[in-house]
Amino acid sequence: MGLLSKLIREGTMIKGIDHVAIVVSDMERSIKFYSEVLGLEIHHDGRKEGGIKKSFLGTKSRTLVALTEDVHLGKGVSGFVQSVGHIAFRVDDVERAKDVLREKGVEFIEEKVEKDANRKAYHFLDPDGFELEIYGEIGQKAVY
Repeated sequence: MGLLSKLIREGTMIKGIDHVAIVVSDMERSIKFYSEVLGLEIHHDGRKEGGIKKSFLGTKSRTLVALTEDVHLGKGVSGFVQSVGHIAFRVDDVERAKDVLREKGVEFIEEKVEKDANRKAYHFLDPDGFELEIYGEIGQKAVY
């Protein structure tokens, strides 16, 4: 059984990957690629925002990709852009998942509530400093 299968088996906190956050050097070019080439719908268009732009694309019912613009993004040693910002894991009960992780020594670096106040996210780091996120609907309950 692979790692992802172990993470999303019944009775566990993690239910799947909600979205992958990707750092891009050119938001305009990336939105064109993800929408026109891959056929994803734009859920939130961050091109109109100042500062760090964030755009979300996906299927009709689910966000799959979160794009963040960094115009200074460089190339890695291998020649490939190193650009995955974080991985978001979907959970049934985001507050219980937060409590379980906190009990296991996880320190959260950020908490976000979406503008419609229906979904919440907690960000934290893995042992190597890679950013992870748990994300779910507010008010859903589950037992782990």
